[in-house]
Amino acid sequence: MDVLSFVIVGHVDHGKSTLIGRLLYDTDSLPPDKIEEIKKASAGQGRRTEFAYLLDHLEEERKQGITIDTTQVFFNSPKRRYVIIDAPGHVEFVKNMITGAAQMDGAIVVVSAADGPMPQTREHVLLARQVNVPALVVFLNKVDLVDDEELLELVELEVRELLSKYDFPGDDVPV
Repeated sequence: MDVLSFVIVGHVDHGKSTLIGRLLYDTDSLPPDKIEEIKKASAGQGRRTEFAYLLDHLEEERKQGITIDTTQVFFNSPKRRYVIIDAPGHVEFVKNMITGAAQMDGAIVVVSAADGPMPQTREHVLLARQVNVPALVVFLNKVDLVDDEELLELVELEVRELLSKYDFPGDDVPV
């Protein structure tokens, strides 16, 4: 079975860990006891089910709502096995992001539609270029928080310009 490895990068609080947790949940890659554990941990923090908790294991990560260290997870599809690295988005943990990005087949850049590209988004795209990540796609997250279609188009344009600035094919990258 082919293996595809990729890193999830982007600015802090743009939803990287939640995206991965939801992907694992929706692909039935989690045992029922793990789902119950996450529901209890979320309730203990006074939150709805936090899919990010599937990756943010450290108590400090859950309290602060940020990823501190890289986390590696696996799931399968009928055609291949996937290895996903969840990279920290916070500026203080850039070194951990670089570690996660090296030797990957690709990257998914998560951008909040409500914020657009932020400083760590830019830094992560630059670092992806510097460590020769061969391909990337952009996941525009939190689209439900934006009512203005023109604003969504502007965010997409900003993302494409950012990718082009760092020699990724901004006009062709899926967003």
